Amino acid sequence: MPNDIVDVRDVVKSFRTYENRKGFLGLLRRKSFMKKALKGVSLNVKESEIVALLGRNGSGKSTMIKLMSGILYPDRGSVEVIGMSPWKERTKLARNIGVIFGSTHPQLFWDLPPLDTFIYVRELYDISQRDYDSRLAYLKRILGIGNVYKRQTRQLSLGERMKCEFAASILHMPKIVFMDEPTVGVDLPSRMAISRAVLDLREKFGTTFVLTTHVVDDITIADRIILLDKGKKLFDGKQEELKKRFGKYAILELYFKPDAKVDYAKYGALGKVFSKKDGYIGLKVDPNITKSDAFASIFRDGSIEDYRLSEPGLSSILESTYRRIDSSKRSEE
Repeated sequence: MPNDIVDVRDVVKSFRTYENRKGFLGLLRRKSFMKKALKGVSLNVKESEIVALLGRNGSGKSTMIKLMSGILYPDRGSVEVIGMSPWKERTKLARNIGVIFGSTHPQLFWDLPPLDTFIYVRELYDISQRDYDSRLAYLKRILGIGNVYKRQTRQLSLGERMKCEFAASILHMPKIVFMDEPTVGVDLPSRMAISRAVLDLREKFGTTFVLTTHVVDDITIADRIILLDKGKKLFDGKQEELKKRFGKYAILELYFKPDAKVDYAKYGALGKVFSKKDGYIGLKVDPNITKSDAFASIFRDGSIEDYRLSEPGLSSILESTYRRIDSSKRSEE
């Protein structure tokens, strides 16, 4: 059994925030209050695991990443990464972790080529020339940056920059890498290159990855999903478990003949309509709908040309999960 490389127990973290009162004078008399970003969260990550930390904006994802990487410290609770306290042993821990905070917090020198950043990383981490050359050759190949890493960073596209950011964070071969929304706005080929690199690094070197993202394609490479909402942990398990718990419905798509006069309202009785346009309607329905009389009846008037019944995708399941959370909170109020 792999050992835990991250162990977070009952972590609470609050921030002081401010609220301006109405009117011009309100700028001078701000009201302050403490906002809890994390409310007693516990989680663990095993060696060589890829974990996706999910949640809406304000759920506490980035705060958790900053706690695990030693940028912040908790008000209460404990955090251990590779057996170290991140904020107490930050310098020692930094030699064993990699951190990528997306395009908003770049580490590449803007007016210099990524190559200069790579050389700086080599010196910073005392990487031997032999190891540096072999690692750079590997990253150039797996990320496809051989034609861009010698150009000025400012001349690169966002996708090219993020691939080079990833390379700079991996050059010292850390045991665990924290990635906070690394592919927001990044083109599909670059996203796929980063995903392939993550999987390859895990397979070849046993690297552990913890990532936050809103991009569903990024989530598919994760071994496990941890779902946060308003500072609390709601789910911790595999994608299949998430689907069983929150995806207890099917997607029914109906395609109508071009000349058909469609009464879309009657199809709403089959389930919840999520999409509707000329000649098409999409519904969330009971997975066993094909066994019902209601399903058989929709074909009697001959207006349907084709249909498709499928399992919901991960993005649809997450949307339904958030709706259920919001509905539950409203019923408690």
